[in-house]
Parts: sequence; structure tokens; C-alpha cells
Amino acid sequence: MSEAPDFAALVAQAERAVAGVKDPELKRIAFQKVLDELLAGGGSSTASPRRTQAPRTKHRPTSKAAKAATGPKAYILEMVEDAFFKKQKTIGEVKDELENRGHHIPRTSLSGPLQTLCKEKVLRRQKTGGSGSKKTFAYSNY
Repeated sequence: MSEAPDFAALVAQAERAVAGVKDPELKRIAFQKVLDELLAGGGSSTASPRRTQAPRTKHRPTSKAAKAATGPKAYILEMVEDAFFKKQKTIGEVKDELENRGHHIPRTSLSGPLQTLCKEKVLRRQKTGGSGSKKTFAYSNY
């Protein structure tokens, strides 16, 4: 059988652990938790009290459902999956389709994600005949 723990030493260690706590009620609760941990851990003088609960973090869950992307790029990717870009579409047509799907995004907020998807070789961007010096691009599947 194992040796009985030195309760006086464990109590002294728990008192030292909570010495800096000013609030008497909080100090009592902290003392009880520390003493419980010391008793459960066998009373090792070098062991620090373990947490009984997992620490709270600000990290989001890592499941695929929790990582569902939102924003203009994600909405455009949905359109790619739905074969919207089978034929060439201008940025105005992309904006109109997004509005039909309930996403009201300004045209100026679409050019960046469209260019990014072109760089990632998801979409292809081709210059189309624009009027005057105005450049018009059309986007289609790569």
C-alpha cells in the first residue's frame, strides 16, 4: 500500500498557493480546489494544481460545418459550383445573380475576389469589347 500523505504539508502548500487572493470567499473556494487537487495528485510538492475543466478559448470549432466560409469569394465559389460561369459573365451579371441569391454586394467589392479566383485558376478573365477606353472583362470557368 502507498504511504499516507502528509496532510499538514499539503494544507501548508495550499495556503501558500492562495496567499495572494484578497477576497475571503474566493480565497476559501480556491483553497478547497487546490487542496482537492493536491490530495488527488498524491501530494507531490512540485506538482502544480491541474485544471478540472478545459480552458476556454476564443478559437472556433474546426469542423467543416463550422468553417463554412462567407463573403463575396465564398458566394462566387458557390456560383462556380452551380455552373454559373459556364458562359462568360461580366461583373455586372455576377452582381445581378448574387442579388437574385440574396447577397447584396457592391460591384467594387466583387472585383477583388474575382481576381483572386482568377489567380487561383478557378476562373478565367478575358478582355471583351468595351466602348471607348473603358476596359470590360468577362469571367468564365477555367
